[in-house]
Amino acid sequence: MKNYKSKDLSDTIGTIGSMLLFLLFAGCMLMMIAAAAGTYSRISTNFDKTFGTTASLRYVSNKIKAAESAEIIENGSGLVLKNGGAVNVIYFKDGGLYEKTVASEEDAFPGGGDRIFELSELKVFENGGTYKITTAFGSDRSSTFVRRR
Repeated sequence: MKNYKSKDLSDTIGTIGSMLLFLLFAGCMLMMIAAAAGTYSRISTNFDKTFGTTASLRYVSNKIKAAESAEIIENGSGLVLKNGGAVNVIYFKDGGLYEKTVASEEDAFPGGGDRIFELSELKVFENGGTYKITTAFGSDRSSTFVRRR
């Protein structure tokens, strides 16, 4: 029979080799997780920028096209859109695009409503029946032109 009470050099080297292999595996896994987290962060940031600017442009331009009449308020940072018996008020305030719907008899003013998009700027200008809408999210800025019917 073999006596297991004595530890020789080969057992020690085997144990150290196993530990080093485990540490190598753990280090590789940590590097993979760090690389994946950095990639996800970049993708998420770029998605927010793209979604914030282009989706808000499409939303506001579709609202202008669908409305019977449009009036620019708050020095170009808001719109009052009348459509039948309802009035939509779309405006920029505190880093976001807000919208509220009121009855046509009520006073349409910016305030209250639901936050729709995160933005850093909204500007609307009218030039002869064509509206220029500019939105910004951080340093990313987008513009579009909308023609009324």
